[in-house]
Parts: sequence; C-alpha cells; structure tokens
Amino acid sequence: MPLAASKPHQTITKDVIVVGGGTAGFVAAIAAARNGAKVLLLEQRDHLGGTHSGGMVMMIRSMRHMKAPKSQEEKRLMMTRYESSFDDEQLVRSIAQEYIDRMLAVDSAWGQKGQAATRQLFDPEIAKWVIQQMVEEAGVEVWLNTQASDVLMDGNTIRGVVIDTLRDRVEVHASAVIDTTGDGDIAAAAGADYEKGSPDDGHSQPLSLYFAVGGVNLDKTLDYMRTHPEEFGEEYVETTLRLRAEEKPFTMFPFRKMVKEAYAKGDYPIPYGIDSIDPDKIMTIVRTMFRNGKFRYDFTYHNMDMAYNVDATDRIELSQATLAMRDLANRMAIFYRKYIPGYEDSYLAYTAQSVGIRDTRRIVCDYTLTDEDVALGRSFDDGIGRYGSVMDVHDKTGKKSLSLIEVGGSGWFHIPYRSLLPKGINNLLVAGRCISAEFNALGSVRSQAASMVTGQAVGTAAALSARSNSDPRSIDIKRLQDVLTEQDQII
Repeated sequence: MPLAASKPHQTITKDVIVVGGGTAGFVAAIAAARNGAKVLLLEQRDHLGGTHSGGMVMMIRSMRHMKAPKSQEEKRLMMTRYESSFDDEQLVRSIAQEYIDRMLAVDSAWGQKGQAATRQLFDPEIAKWVIQQMVEEAGVEVWLNTQASDVLMDGNTIRGVVIDTLRDRVEVHASAVIDTTGDGDIAAAAGADYEKGSPDDGHSQPLSLYFAVGGVNLDKTLDYMRTHPEEFGEEYVETTLRLRAEEKPFTMFPFRKMVKEAYAKGDYPIPYGIDSIDPDKIMTIVRTMFRNGKFRYDFTYHNMDMAYNVDATDRIELSQATLAMRDLANRMAIFYRKYIPGYEDSYLAYTAQSVGIRDTRRIVCDYTLTDEDVALGRSFDDGIGRYGSVMDVHDKTGKKSLSLIEVGGSGWFHIPYRSLLPKGINNLLVAGRCISAEFNALGSVRSQAASMVTGQAVGTAAALSARSNSDPRSIDIKRLQDVLTEQDQII
C-alpha cells in the first residue's frame, strides 16, 4: 500500500497563517497576534529570523534616510561611518525599534536605546533568541522545520495551506494567509502572476553566503592601513582609525593591492557562475561583531557577491550555488590568511546557515512600486510606512561597481498597501522581498528594515480583516493606517 494512503489527516483553523519566519515573517506574526488574531507561524528552518539571524546579515540597513555617495572614494568614506551614524531622519520605528532596544538590553546590539543607526549592527546568534522571545510573548504558535507543500483554494480565494510530510498531512485553514517566504512560494502556488530578474536579461542579483573569520589581529590590519594611506584614501583611513579608537563600528573594504596580486597568481577565488572578475570593482565588505557589550576585534564578518546568474527558486541551481559558495568561503579564508596583514593566524570560524538571496519572484500586486516612485520619493494615499534606503543593486557580471541610487523628494517614499495584495487572489498578503516592485526599486525595499515595515503592515491588516470577516483588500485603509500609527509605525 502506498505510504500516502495511510497518512493521518488533521485539520486545524487559525485566524492568520504566516508562512515564513524570516525578517518580514516574525514581525508579521507579532503584529497580527498583538492585534487580536490567533496566529500560526510556519518556518522551514530550525530558527526564526531567516537571513537576519541564520544568514548572519548582522545589520539592519536604513531605518534612517540613507544618502548615496557620488564617487568610489565617497562610498568608502560614507559606508564606514554609517554603522555609527544617527544623522538624518529616522523613518522606521515600532516593532523594529522595539527589537533593537531588546537587543541593546542584552548587550547584543550597538547603539542608543530608542534610536537606530543608519546601519544598525547586532549579533545574529542572539537575534534568534530575542526574536523567539518576542514571538512567544505575543502568543504566536510556532511550527519550525515545517514547509507548506500546497495551498487550499476556493476559486481565486486562498483558504489555507497544506503541510504534507512522510508522517502526516495537516490542512491549516485561516481567514488570511501571509506569504513571507521571500520567494513568494505561496502566492505563486495560489496562481498569482510574478516577475523575476532584471528587465534587461532576466538575471537576478548575485547571491552571498556570509562567513566569519576568527583569530584576527585587526589592530595589525589597521596599522597597515595607517602606514599605507595611499592605497585606501587618507580620509577613509583617518576615519576608520578614529572609529576604532572610539570603539565604534566601522566597515572595511577590499585591499585592492593584495586582491590584484593574488588574482594575478591564481590565489584569489572566482565566484560561482562567472569566469573572471575586475579586482578594482569586486565588492567585499568586512565588519567587526558587537558581542557581550563590546566589539570583538579578533573576529570579522565577511560579505561578498559569491554566485552569479542563479535562479534561487530552482532547487538544483540553488544547491549547486550553495555548495560552491561554501567552497569559496574556505578559499577566501585562505586568501586572507596568506595576503592580508593581521590575518596570518586566522581561520574560518563558520559560514551562515542561510544563503543571502537578493531577489527571486516579485509578486504582481494591485500596484507595482516603480523605480521612479523610489527615486522621486513619492507618497501614496494607501501608504503603510515610509522608507528611505538607497536602491542597492549589485552588478550581475562581477565587473562593475555596486549601484546605489538615493531616494529623492523628502528623502523617503511610501510603500503602498496595494503593493502587498497579489492581483486577482483574495485573502492573501505578501511582505518582504517578494512584494510588487520593479527590479531597481526592489533594491531598496528588499532590505531588513523595509521587510519589517511591510511585515508589520500585513500582520496588522490580516488581523483587522479576520476580525471583520472580510478580505484584506476591502479593509478601511484609513483604519489600518490609524492602527499602525498608534503602534508607532511612521506613516
């Protein structure tokens, strides 16, 4: 007898299902529960937070307006200061700020209570614990190691999801379903249209796999910078050294001279999916970690573009890319040990549990946020939050610089509620990097802070719609905005 025929079948009912417990998902679940809904949060991994925690993306970008540099030199200077900057207007607060404050309270984030730095650093390992506490305190039921295998549809209306394992089959019914899978898996399964990749060639931005290196003597690294300012730019070196002396965070960029030397000798590893790089353009970012109330200058976190031309919704392509990126992380650790001062006795400590995926499906919703909307800083009557991050678009060839385009107007744009409602599908909302946006616009709203904004909006909207037994599309937008404003979301 086939195994499927003997499976126990269970049906449960909730007000709201949130599929995906990453950055957008955990905030959506908290918001829905705090607004009175009975919530089930499904997460395919063994922890909450997604790339925010297990992906080791140890900073929240742009809870404040983020300026765009006008040159490579200015880019290095501005980006190394962002981690300690409280300049410009803070645009994202509410659950996002509460989370930061709770991280500060356990000495696992750098900064000031009640405020966020332009790029807010935190400890991704402790983030798993703090996120778990916040979700549990809100009364959310959490199922880890759980992946939805199908959707329950009634015409164009989603009624729930199916969890189908070798052991059993569970149907979860709900008044509203929130897709925070990142890839828009639930929306796609429900029949929503979507776009993928650049309109130029269909390719997505490159993938990254954060890795950590221990055994570092970072003061020796900085001494090299001090004695070779011509390699980095004098103002950048002076700023970095000052931040180190003040025990503040800073970002370090590629040691171009060493990269060129290693590349010429075949010692610099080439990312997956391309056959060469431009050593003058390759982006590698190195940051220190704030742990137990202080920065650790013997330990660095590394982010670089590692895999190109990958469709991360294809499990075979993603598997091949992930294996290649873990290989690359090991080879990069060897490069640092061989070429970079201060890393002579270093070692690869660990790689991230989750791959950093910048874009896959962009679900077509009732409104698509355009590149122009972001660039001009447009406002909308149905705005559910403000955001002011640059459009951060990574080159798809490995031979060009990172593109950073600043938000115009007042320095922020509204994220419209309509961009969170998949066109033609009822009872479904999306949040995070799968919302409806053009390719470059997504370079802004895919980030951590924006995911928190959209997550809080859809969680609140789902609770309101469940309470009134109506479709999320038909709720009173003014009522939604009022509730969000009461809970410190800036509209």
